[in-house]
Amino acid sequence: MGSLVGKSPNETYKSLLKVSDETNGITTSVSQIEDGEGTATCLSVSDDILKVKPQNDNTVTTFEVENTSGTNLLTVDTTNDCVKTGTTQTYVNTQILEFSAYRLLPVAGRHYFVPCASGNFAGNLGLAELYAGDGTDPDTTYDAGATSDDLIPMLFLAPYNLTIDGVKFMVSTDTDTDTTINVHLYKFTMTNAGGTSDGDLSSGTLLANGQATAVDRNVIKTVSASIDSSSVSANEVIACFVENETNTDDIIIKAQVLYHIN
Repeated sequence: MGSLVGKSPNETYKSLLKVSDETNGITTSVSQIEDGEGTATCLSVSDDILKVKPQNDNTVTTFEVENTSGTNLLTVDTTNDCVKTGTTQTYVNTQILEFSAYRLLPVAGRHYFVPCASGNFAGNLGLAELYAGDGTDPDTTYDAGATSDDLIPMLFLAPYNLTIDGVKFMVSTDTDTDTTINVHLYKFTMTNAGGTSDGDLSSGTLLANGQATAVDRNVIKTVSASIDSSSVSANEVIACFVENETNTDDIIIKAQVLYHIN
């Protein structure tokens, strides 16, 4: 690092920092920090406030805090409007959404809703098994009609704009027969117009999908799903679907969705 020892101000003024209010200095009002020839920096200060604002370009490292080895512990990214923390640089507002089902009894090839949080399908007190199509992917629209009340436990209503960062699921069945299990994560627009169609789902969009093979009761298969679309808008709903492609063996599944609030 350089030193100002033995140098006159006319040699060093460009390297000196000052506030833009050259009359009053630091006051209760925010004043931008400049160098000696008036070039603005990204910093502004008052007696109580420190502000960081890029002058020309947003970057992924507008503000950084590192440990002594140079590992980032806090990063403010003004390009993507996010803040990351820790040695893993995880979004500070990261959340985990969980879908889970116990003893869901399927028809082969049908896409069944997996309850949000947890759901027990065993016995008379269990949840109703709702399905949305038997094609390659779940249907992109859904009208539960007289069973709309049974749909509520299956949905997550996004309170804010979200970004999906990852999806993992664990799955098993209840027999020794090997099966293929498919999982899809979707987002939908849910009607909320004050009429008889309230609760109907439309504009289904695939967020993530994954497949587990050779699934039986002797194993727990863990799969990281592929992200197909990551953006979810406030007031859209997220639904998880599971399909036993092979037979009617009961499905036991837990899916975890990693997301952050935009």
